[in-house]
Amino acid sequence: MFRATKWISAIIIAIGMICCVWHIRDFNDGNLGLMIGIGFLVGGIEVLILGAFASLMQQTTDKAPSPSIAIAEPTAEKPV
Repeated sequence: MFRATKWISAIIIAIGMICCVWHIRDFNDGNLGLMIGIGFLVGGIEVLILGAFASLMQQTTDKAPSPSIAIAEPTAEKPV
């Protein structure tokens, strides 16, 4: 799973870099292409972090022992 999210995030970051380089000439907040490129860069990093986090959580869940609950039945002694 982490391998797939790593590739997806690399593609998103590459799109963001291309978009930023393409629109870098007019560097202000009114430049929509530059803002979209920065959004792709931030989004790609978020996908990478979330993919790594999900992969780590899945590994911890797989390694954790399942708790076994032992239910003790009360022993009722019958009076003689």
